[in-house]
Amino acid sequence: MIVEIIRKPGEKGSGGTAEAFLPGVRYIWQKAAHVETRNLAATEWRGAATEMRLVSELNSRVQKPYYHLAASWHAQEQPTDAHQMAAAAHLIKALGLEDHQAVIALHRDKAQAHFHIVVNTVHPVTGKVWSKSNDHMRVEKACREIEVLQGWSHDRGQFDFDITPDGSVRLKPSPDAYERKKAARAKGRRPKTSGDRKFEKSTGFETFEHSLTDALRDRFAAAVATSPDWPSLHNALLAMGLRYDKHGSGARVLLLGSGEHLKASAFGAKFSISKLQKRFGPYEAPPPVQEAPLPTPPAPIAGMSGLIAEKDRKYTSASSFKLTLLRRIYCGIHVDPLVAEAIKFVGFAEVPPRITLRDTTTILDHGEKVTTSGDTKEARAIMIAMAKAKGWSSVRFRGPPDFVRAASLEAAQAGLPVFGVPEDLQAKCDAILARLRAQETSIEDIAEGVQLAALEAVADHDAARAKSAQARAARDAEKATNLKEVEDVLHALKPDKDPVSRAIKRVARDEKRSITAAFRNERDRTRALPPRDTEKLAGSAKGRRIVRTFLDHDETELARMKEVSIDAIASLCGWTFTPRHKDGHNDPSGHKLRTYTRGAETIKATRKGPYWVWTNNKTGKSGSVIDLWQADNPGSTLGDARKAFRQIMGTEVPAPLPARDGSYEAPRDHTQARRRWEEAPYIEDRRTYAEDRGIAKATLQRFRKSVRAGVYGGIYFAHRHPETGDILGFEQAWEKHGTRNTARFAKDGVKTVSVLGDPKTATRMVVFEGGLDALALAELEARFDTIYVSTGGGFGQRTELALKTLAIGRQVCSGFDNDRAGEALHAQLKQLLPIVERHAPHKRIEGATRPCKDWLDVLNAMAERGKVKPACDVDAPPEEWATP
Repeated sequence: MIVEIIRKPGEKGSGGTAEAFLPGVRYIWQKAAHVETRNLAATEWRGAATEMRLVSELNSRVQKPYYHLAASWHAQEQPTDAHQMAAAAHLIKALGLEDHQAVIALHRDKAQAHFHIVVNTVHPVTGKVWSKSNDHMRVEKACREIEVLQGWSHDRGQFDFDITPDGSVRLKPSPDAYERKKAARAKGRRPKTSGDRKFEKSTGFETFEHSLTDALRDRFAAAVATSPDWPSLHNALLAMGLRYDKHGSGARVLLLGSGEHLKASAFGAKFSISKLQKRFGPYEAPPPVQEAPLPTPPAPIAGMSGLIAEKDRKYTSASSFKLTLLRRIYCGIHVDPLVAEAIKFVGFAEVPPRITLRDTTTILDHGEKVTTSGDTKEARAIMIAMAKAKGWSSVRFRGPPDFVRAASLEAAQAGLPVFGVPEDLQAKCDAILARLRAQETSIEDIAEGVQLAALEAVADHDAARAKSAQARAARDAEKATNLKEVEDVLHALKPDKDPVSRAIKRVARDEKRSITAAFRNERDRTRALPPRDTEKLAGSAKGRRIVRTFLDHDETELARMKEVSIDAIASLCGWTFTPRHKDGHNDPSGHKLRTYTRGAETIKATRKGPYWVWTNNKTGKSGSVIDLWQADNPGSTLGDARKAFRQIMGTEVPAPLPARDGSYEAPRDHTQARRRWEEAPYIEDRRTYAEDRGIAKATLQRFRKSVRAGVYGGIYFAHRHPETGDILGFEQAWEKHGTRNTARFAKDGVKTVSVLGDPKTATRMVVFEGGLDALALAELEARFDTIYVSTGGGFGQRTELALKTLAIGRQVCSGFDNDRAGEALHAQLKQLLPIVERHAPHKRIEGATRPCKDWLDVLNAMAERGKVKPACDVDAPPEEWATP
């Protein structure tokens, strides 16, 4: 069995863009003898391709969501359709794509039986992208597993494999490749790291480790093999120009005459310090190398100096320019190859740096000037190249007249201005420069300007860093001065138990903490930065949401809320302070330890600095005073806690920005959610999760305009615009492998409310947290004068506006769960609509085996007793959405 990962010719990597779904699915579907889909609601190829393309838009960063596989057998092997479908399912599971949308098509148009799989790499719920890493290896392992499971002959592949006694497959590399890799490791060869590649890219040279030749490695190995002890090894390596030094816990080999070095194991694993110490004994350092004194350079006969123009002085002071200059010097000056051949010795470690030519001419770099001991064409070319590398804007030559004339003309030919020469020579040089500038292209001028601007920006950055360092140094000095007096007081006090001394120490420590806090490092402070388009968004819904988010996540305000006394929160939540409790402590006054009781429960609170931390002896829960309030108000969020604590502290609630004209602003872009709703199949076409939970098909057909079938057999509940009725988003409910969905609302959608029923004729409204409970009560009551409204969880601005609109002229009831979270939601709804009445589900149905929490539990319990009222008549008038 062979599997091919389809890729587009001429492009890097496999797969394709989202536009490839339509032609790809059409190709495999129309030629197929049998087709199956995974996690798709569509039943024809066009709908499947459209649905996969829409889901791929959940992740805007993915470039190639289209993934295509083709698996085939030998012509003599003819698997059945069941075999091929089982192989496709195994292949999808092996790749980790079982939760993704896929189309499997079996083809019989060739002698070889084969099938195609088109997969959407974007997860339909989370929007995360599947990783293609090592997909070839995973596919090949899956092929071998399928061959073992179904009894096919083993086909060729990139890997050898073993079959373990339990029947599993284990891949292993081919012997030839393994032997080559083993031999390379024995000689110390390793793949290049990202740092090695970066070094080569920036310098143009290979690293010392990867420039080692096999001959040098063999000579090193022979030197180690023939040496009986450490001194003999050091002498043998010295003859090769190498030195073996211990470094830290390992060793490294240095190249004499340069600063380059590498790990000893780069010559082979057997040359590590631990291996050689086992052979030669404890490490012995080599004797210092006696370097021969360098010959005295001949006296210079001519010289060259340069000036930096004022406009160029800024960028030449940048640190990156200096680094580039050093790299150019040490990695080779850009000169003509024939001139480079004339160089005999380069001594940049000397002071001043020296370049010696083969004719004994010497060039010295004194920093502000360059001198030479001979007048040759090669010497002049090297001096001009050094001047350009040093960033000189113009040069002046001194020395014999013939040298000055020749060097000045050559410098002008190289594009370097000349000054301080005779007038006739100056005129010739200026004419040469003018001719060169006229021949330069505009793109080169632009590139040079961009480079200069970048270097100037680096110089500005260096200056800003230096200024910041000076400011930090001044702040640290001021802090040390202010702390010195306090430190002297603490040092002068003796470590005794005198009450006066202890009081003075306490005051001194408090003063030290306040001084330290006053000089806090600015870089350690966390500040919420406003978005770049704050002014542009001012007054819009997005702008108000951003401002409200910043206000609700203020770290300083949260710290002040945690400092609220635990007495205030405990009394508000019904807890009683018990100073003499049986499980009490040795702090009856309650300065640092306190005990509170409420019925059979007990909490113990401990003061940690400015905060109180509590622990419940019954539930084991613990936390701050904010956690104590949230534990007593189940279903509340941190934002709800902030609102309550603002009232307790007497602070005002942050006011959002004023809204624009109009009571309701539609979202700018919810088209993706609306398109996914429009592509979803109707409720009559598929069985949904609602039917699995006990909702009758007739009830779903009654509200067919507000519900549709979703992914994984789920169900969608439409959220519409309160005025126009347009689809803005949808709730979703599904269950797969025993796990229910956590993302309850469609991505990129806008939440309002989901209305089941006809607002034109309804005189009663029941509000729920989810759509399944709304369907359950609608089936139980079978009333056509009621609209069943689902908020999708929580009350947003648009949800509150829609509820206020729908409540006009109607009786309002809340059908939330009969637990504490449901009571909290009812209280929140009552603040919005004071006329609301509680319509909670019964906690138990007589004769049922399980208690009831929500209306769906009540429906199932009554079905268990056989007391469910007849489902809604399918011939009843269908619901219509209209403005109430």
